[in-house]
Amino acid sequence: MEGTQKLKIHTPLIRLTKAQIIRQGLQLGVDYALTSSCYDPDPEGRPYGECDSYLLRAKGFAEAGVKDPLYVRFEMV
Repeated sequence: MEGTQKLKIHTPLIRLTKAQIIRQGLQLGVDYALTSSCYDPDPEGRPYGECDSYLLRAKGFAEAGVKDPLYVRFEMV
């Protein structure tokens, strides 16, 4: 029924920059080569490299001082 549930939304990353999120992920062992931020990748998963999501990801890795393994995998750096 409407209005009977109390919901709490947790957003632990909301105040972090992309670089901070990337660093935290690396500390936790995230394999970023298995992730993609492209809205429209090709059939192999290669990002086309122009969407906002791609640009934000690339900026985050650059600010973190880390090469993005997804783009290294596809020789896009």
